Amino acid sequence: MTKPSHPRNEAFTRPLKELAASHVPYRVMSFQAKEKSAEEVTRETRFPLAQVVKTLLVRGTSKKYYLALCPGDRQVNLKALARELKEKDVEMAAREDVAKITGYFIGGVSPLGTHRPLPVIMEASILTMPEIAISGGQWGCQAVLRPSDLLDHLRSRVTIASFVSSPGNDRN
Repeated sequence: MTKPSHPRNEAFTRPLKELAASHVPYRVMSFQAKEKSAEEVTRETRFPLAQVVKTLLVRGTSKKYYLALCPGDRQVNLKALARELKEKDVEMAAREDVAKITGYFIGGVSPLGTHRPLPVIMEASILTMPEIAISGGQWGCQAVLRPSDLLDHLRSRVTIASFVSSPGNDRN
């Protein structure tokens, strides 16, 4: 994977700056976002849905926030996630808290460049993929990189676990 060049019209957001400053190889996919969903990323870029990683802000009963990284074709099993986080329960963060806690709007949340470093829990299956797309920090901007490079970059604050429902079994 090659380092990106940054033409004047290309998005250069906090997550992209963080990747570049850390010398993490990535490339940028940009598109006109309307729905702000993983499915839209796939439809607009033809990047496989399973490799589009959703970054979801969750809150435990301890009132602690976490970023859960989940393949775009899967749903988070909140009970399994709570178990992995050693929380009694977890829930999706309130919509109004997402921008306040992460610095990003829903549909553009990235595990990189948040207002403050948040613990990240990555679904184990993500590591089996050759490359993934994560939000570049704004709608219509995705950073494509190897999952191992993301793991190495987040090393001190990431946990690997299994917490998604199988396709067709999306109960939380």
